[in-house]
Amino acid sequence: MASLIDNYEQQYAVLTADITAKISRIRVQSGGEKRAFVQDVDRQIEEAQELLEQMELEVRGMNGTARDRLRGRVESHRAELKRLTQEFQMVKKPKEDVTEIVMEESWDNNVTEDQRKRLLDASEKIERTGRTLQNGYRMALETEEIGSQVLKELHEQRETIQRGRGRASYQLCR
Repeated sequence: MASLIDNYEQQYAVLTADITAKISRIRVQSGGEKRAFVQDVDRQIEEAQELLEQMELEVRGMNGTARDRLRGRVESHRAELKRLTQEFQMVKKPKEDVTEIVMEESWDNNVTEDQRKRLLDASEKIERTGRTLQNGYRMALETEEIGSQVLKELHEQRETIQRGRGRASYQLCR
């Protein structure tokens, strides 16, 4: 059951990284491209909420300290998604104030092509870094899973050895 939650967490981490990258790209986009990013982020936020609900259902079915630990992680994910949703709402909000529109247009006119290129390069670097972090997170989860499997196997081997010792000492005592 924990591996299912780990799988949900991996999916959630990939989604939130993509949402974060798209939110930063929405800031520099306009027109149809901005609308497409907004629609993508809306869909991805809904998907992330569904993943959190699935995690909560799985956690409810557990018992003991694992449930408490996982419940804390799910609440942490929920708080993160709430923060991302608020940030997204601020970014997608249309500029209603005329002075803001004028300032934005004058800013656009004052931005050189070189500055735009550097901004896009920086955005791409942030996206690559996010993917690298996600890969690292995925590897950490896989390593944790392997470690827990090794510990389980060692525990089973220990029990087998103890049973063998018990039978051997029983045989010697006869």
